[in-house]
Amino acid sequence: MFKNLGNIAGLMKTIGQLPERMRKLKAEMEARRINGQACEGDHRVSVVVNGLGLVQTVDISDSLLHPEHKTIAQRLTLDAMNEAIGQAKELHVQAIRELSHGVELPGLNSILEEMAK
Repeated sequence: MFKNLGNIAGLMKTIGQLPERMRKLKAEMEARRINGQACEGDHRVSVVVNGLGLVQTVDISDSLLHPEHKTIAQRLTLDAMNEAIGQAKELHVQAIRELSHGVELPGLNSILEEMAK
């Protein structure tokens, strides 16, 4: 009857630490940099986002800075941004999984799966 009390005490301690851990996680994610790239021939776009998916820098190769390459530049920029943001989402999901220390919270897995989309 009392053998699960240790598990409950551990869970309560973990839950009590979540707000501080979430603040630290947010700071860590803001500091992380993830690079997404898209290339087509000598045309290249590189986008850097932070771990929260906010765009930090965009680098467009000189070959794309001509009006006739506008469509390619737009497509490559979107591709690079989507790649970087996708990686940032995955990084964030992994960090939240680590933050929960394997504690099975109802609905957490479905929320994380939705975040990763």
